[in-house]
Amino acid sequence: MKDQEFDILLNKFIEETISSDELVILKRSEKFESYQKILNATSEFKTPTIKVEDSYAAFLQKTVSEKKEQKPVIKLKRSYIISGVAASLILLLGLFQFLNFDQTFKTNYGEQLSVFLPDSSEVVLNASSSIKFNEKKWKKDRLVNLEGEAFFKVKKGSKFKVVTNEGTVSVLGTQFNVNEYADFLEVQCFEGKVLVERNGNEEVLTKGKAVRQIQNKEFEKWTFINEKPSWKNYETNFNNTPLIYIIENFKKTYGVEVIVEKIDLEKRFSGSFPNKDIKIALETISNSMNLDYSIKNKKVILRTR
Repeated sequence: MKDQEFDILLNKFIEETISSDELVILKRSEKFESYQKILNATSEFKTPTIKVEDSYAAFLQKTVSEKKEQKPVIKLKRSYIISGVAASLILLLGLFQFLNFDQTFKTNYGEQLSVFLPDSSEVVLNASSSIKFNEKKWKKDRLVNLEGEAFFKVKKGSKFKVVTNEGTVSVLGTQFNVNEYADFLEVQCFEGKVLVERNGNEEVLTKGKAVRQIQNKEFEKWTFINEKPSWKNYETNFNNTPLIYIIENFKKTYGVEVIVEKIDLEKRFSGSFPNKDIKIALETISNSMNLDYSIKNKKVILRTR
């Protein structure tokens, strides 16, 4: 049911002008269940008791002692009042749904965070990453939105999806790592089986297999023997990765600005660097890629030797 149709039927329901057929349609909507919860809660509110005669006598006494300028009185039609009530309830309904649906978790530079999902599946977020999921719909739709990098340990059950700006990963029960940047998606499977979908391409991964797609190029595939992502031990490992994404990872890990001078950013890097010592990390990258570097405050400059 569209939002506009729901609002019209809800308004008729409040005004008690709704037909039996329309009521059946309204009750089929998931929103109506939330509305009933609000209505039940507000039904416990009581209006204050007012003594009409005492209030009227006090009013007459005040009008005699004080001369006031008469102002026009606007009478509100019952339909306007009811429509206002309906609008308020719809607003409350929207607020109620907003507050009870999405859960979001984020990490800052250099941080890691372990999050347990409603089915006890675990997500470990790497630095400068975030996930969002709908707790209310979790039983019928195990879906997580990811920005950045995360390691997933998924409990067996219905299909589990990780949706990123760069592609989708679907599983039933497994352990895998997803890393995404703009025009970049990399997935490693540590247990079970995962389906990677991006730009119309699909690849099924089993334990020890990984895939990467940069822009719209062909999938790059390789194998590995690690039992978990190296970054969980605060060391980041790369396999033939373009320097531009090494730098992106470095910025997320250390929270610094990186300026490059006359460097081939498509040049590939294989190796690892620590996530807790910026100088060792820079030495590792520089020696491998034949670069020089300098550090000043929160700014790193990389240049060709």
